[in-house]
Order: sequence, then structure tokens, then C-alpha cells
Amino acid sequence: RFSKPFLLLSLAVSARGLSIPAQWAADGGAPRLNISRKGVVTAGCSHAGDFAHQFHITYSSMVSGACVFAGQPYRCATTRFPGDQLVAKTHETSVPNCDGCPENETLIYDHCKNHPQWVDVGKLPDFPRRACGQNPIKYTECIDDVKHLFDDRVYLFRGTHDRCYLNGAVANVQALYGQMLTSPADQMKFVNNLPFPHTLPTNSTPFFNHSEPAWFDGPGECLRWVYPDIKYAGTYKEENVYAFNQSLYMDDPGVGVNEKGFIYIPDMCKPGKAAAEGCKMLMLTNGCHDFGGGDDKDFSRYGEANGIVILKACVGGYVDKDRFPQAHEVQRGLLDVYGQLDTNYVFQSAPHMKFVGKVLRAVTGW
Repeated sequence: RFSKPFLLLSLAVSARGLSIPAQWAADGGAPRLNISRKGVVTAGCSHAGDFAHQFHITYSSMVSGACVFAGQPYRCATTRFPGDQLVAKTHETSVPNCDGCPENETLIYDHCKNHPQWVDVGKLPDFPRRACGQNPIKYTECIDDVKHLFDDRVYLFRGTHDRCYLNGAVANVQALYGQMLTSPADQMKFVNNLPFPHTLPTNSTPFFNHSEPAWFDGPGECLRWVYPDIKYAGTYKEENVYAFNQSLYMDDPGVGVNEKGFIYIPDMCKPGKAAAEGCKMLMLTNGCHDFGGGDDKDFSRYGEANGIVILKACVGGYVDKDRFPQAHEVQRGLLDVYGQLDTNYVFQSAPHMKFVGKVLRAVTGW
């Protein structure tokens, strides 16, 4: 028998022409698929780029790479550096938690994006290396051992006309990864010389102050870097998009998790069809209520031709404002990359990190 949330979800899915595969559980949860153990990467732009980068490091035992289109460094939003200017902490501040600030003071909002010169890049790896204990990791639901990052691949992008992440902001992400990868020159690519505004560019995206397409394939550039064995894009198939019931992975209904997420399953990756080594999987976590807009189809075309499942866990749901009065960005449908829901927002135990981790485990079975 279907639960009421699943019936509502099924009606919404049917209205879009999507189908619920018969082999899925009656509760409408995400499907279990055969995914390669070294085949999972994350991608995103802006707040979703922040999250893609942070989820990669936090779950590095399960995630093997990241594509960050405009992102700030790991846990940077709540870390005080010697050059930081402080402001009074009020009910209106978007940085309710600060590591190293005096009582009743906090950081300027977006200090890592607007003032990248204040960031001490040498300090950035300290937290993921030490916060959970060392040799061995002492705490559960914390941060995976950074040894899992050693052989990962990373693609970074910032348009030269990006006014949200100023020059130097994404370079600081590069500097962080540069201290954590075995051979940064071989494992990391940073595109920062193209005149795009703040965007994840696709072939139809124009350069800043232009109207004609620039024909820069951001999704393809990302995927060809993190998966060196892939080549061309295929055909997007609407019938391969499925919605799933995210309430099954929601520990707290008041932290902005949406009721449904989406997954694109290429023909070659459907249950019983994947090769023995498994398919790859790209995680596009974002604020979302649907699938197919933005860059979804562009990534999915590559997925169809190259055996890459596209997993889109979604935030943008109900936020309990009484418990989280300063979660202004989460209330706008964004991911918590500012510590607005939890002081330790990069830990696996944090609301959004835990939710997405549970979806990842549901699909992979790891």
C-alpha cells in the first residue's frame, strides 16, 4: 500500500509524464543501481558549487571528484582569518556561527567570495585534516579521512566577469585542493580566462555583454576532465527521468529538504543492464522542484551516451523559521553552505550533508 506522501508524489510525477519503475519500492524511494565505486563525482554552480566542493571532501571515501563552477573553499564561510573585519551579530545576520569570533560578533557575509585576499589559504586544509581526530578518525558522522582525496580529479571554473565570486575566490579553492591532491598539475584543471558572468555555461550561453552563444560546453568540459574516458554527448530521453520520495531520507522536516528528488538513468544503467564494473554517477544537488531545466539536459546527454547516472537531490522545501530564524539563504531554497542550520555544517551529521549522504547510500548500497 502506498503512503499518502508517495501518492501525492506519484500524481505529480504522472502529471509530468514521468513514470515510476515497477521494480522500485512501494514507498517511492530512490532506486538501487550498480554504481562504480570510483565513479561518483559532484558538480554545481554558486551555492551548489560550494556544496559540491564541500560534499566531495566530507564524503571523499564515496566521492572521487568534483566540478566546481564558482565556489568558495571548504568551511570558509564561517572561518575567521587574521585579516577579517567583524560585524555585530544580530538576528538579521546570515553568518550566525563563526569559528574564532568574539561573542556577539561575526563575519561579514560572503567574506570568502567578496574579499578572497583575507583568506589564509595555508590554513584551509587544517580543519578537514584534524577536526575529526587523526590516526585514526575518532568521531562518527564527521569528515572522511583526507587520504581518499589523494588521487581524485577536480575541475574548477570562474568567468572573468563573475561579480558574485570575485577574482581570487575560486583560486583559493584551487589552493586548497593543491595541498590535498597528490599531483595537482595532473589532477586539477582551472578555467579562469573566459569572459562569462556568474554562470555554469552551456553551448547556448553568451559571453558577458553579448547575445550570441559562445559555444562553450561547460558540462562536457567538466565531465571529460573528471572522467577522461568519455567522449561525446548522446540524446536526452525524457522517459529516463524519474522522481523519488525524499522524505525517506529526511531526519528533520524543517530544514528545507524538498519532498521529491530526481534521477536520470541512462538505458545502459537501468537495473539489470549495467556492466559488471557499474555505471558512473554525477551528483547535481541544488534547490530544485523539477528536472530538465538549466544544465540538467546537457549533463544528461553525456550521461546517456557514457553510462553516467545523474542524481539530483533537492532542497527548497519547508524551513522551520522558529528554530532557524537566521537561515535566510536556506529559506530562499539554497543549500546550507553558511552554517545557518548547524555549526558543523560540513560534517556528515549536518542536516543537508546527512540528507544527501543518505540518498547517495540508497542509490549505491554502500
